[in-house]
Amino acid sequence: MQKTLLIYNFLYLVALIFILPLEYFKRPTFLRKRWIREKFGFFEETESNLPTIWVHAVSVGEVSAVSKMIMELSNKYRIVLSTITDTGQRIAQERFKNYNVKVVYMPFDISWAIKRFLKSFNPIAIIITETELWPNLISIGSKNKPVIVVNGRISEKSFRGYSKIKFFIKPLIKKLSLICVQEQNYKERFIAIGADKKKIHVTGNMKFDIELKDIKFIWEDYIPSPVIIAGSTHEPEEDIILDAFLKMNIKATLVIAPRHPERFSEVETLIREKIANINEEVFFSKLTDFFSKLTHQNRKFILLIDQMGILGSLYRLCDFAIIGGSFIPHGGQNPLEPSFWKKPFVCGPYMHNFPFTEEFIREKACLSVDRKSLLEAMRKLAENHELRKSMGERAYQIFLKNSGATKKTLNLLEKFIL
Repeated sequence: MQKTLLIYNFLYLVALIFILPLEYFKRPTFLRKRWIREKFGFFEETESNLPTIWVHAVSVGEVSAVSKMIMELSNKYRIVLSTITDTGQRIAQERFKNYNVKVVYMPFDISWAIKRFLKSFNPIAIIITETELWPNLISIGSKNKPVIVVNGRISEKSFRGYSKIKFFIKPLIKKLSLICVQEQNYKERFIAIGADKKKIHVTGNMKFDIELKDIKFIWEDYIPSPVIIAGSTHEPEEDIILDAFLKMNIKATLVIAPRHPERFSEVETLIREKIANINEEVFFSKLTDFFSKLTHQNRKFILLIDQMGILGSLYRLCDFAIIGGSFIPHGGQNPLEPSFWKKPFVCGPYMHNFPFTEEFIREKACLSVDRKSLLEAMRKLAENHELRKSMGERAYQIFLKNSGATKKTLNLLEKFIL
């Protein structure tokens, strides 16, 4: 194990030399100093009257999944929540501003950076979400404290990769004290790469335990129906969805919410180019410009969401949703937020990040299509209120049936940590 860790550390440092300048300069100027300091493990040593738990959640989806767990734990513990992405930071800071939670960047997986982190916060336990199996974090952290995986999953692609380096992964997996996984097939994959059966519990998917705010938007009564929300889109999905929407022969609203904020300007340019090249008059606005333009109900409307943190609440307004990331091999974004509001959704063929989508498809709670049949699916749902209502109700029932993972996970954590 020691030799393989040395090889890993060497390769990690070589890769870091190349990516560090890119990662540093892609961040806004005001963020760079804090980012570089925390990525190398330099934190102010802080004391707390409560014992500390380190929770790591890579980005927005993982932060959302474990939010309820973090809020519950913060009543008894100080939580240090680390993320890797900037969007994860922003969402976490906003969501937990009234809780005993400190939000930081996860340090690079370098031994001395991880040791600095542990020295600064001295956590009594480390909780990793989903598949964030960082070798140094696990190896160093597990020496004198439990390292726990919650909402664990191993995708088929990751499983194939881990199987090829089982000689390296197995000793790491053995160091985990508790593994809470979403589904039985993930349990079997963990066991296949070396996990101890006694340490694994199938607790369900914590992403089913979301609680979304019912926000009243001052502009919501001024947009034409039906309302279609394309959420967490990736390139080139906006192009595909816009083409389909502009071919619909009905007055409607398309709300586009790109997954990454750095693409807001790019998507705005695309939308303006699209509507400039058609004969039909289409009204377009960014959300941040929309408040002075509330009288455009009589034509097709496109709204670009150039703000983070509100998509979950926005889904309440839609008649149906389109799931971003599912029309490209990315693997899809979380379809549960529209289901929370009893809204049906359309997804592409790539939903392997969320295998539970198969139940939605099987129970006719969503439409699974490819690029060519997207327009047909959009027309079908836009024109049939009863179909939307019945699909939305089925989606909600699936959502309810699968909830409760957070409570099961918390029960195990409390017994284990105590």
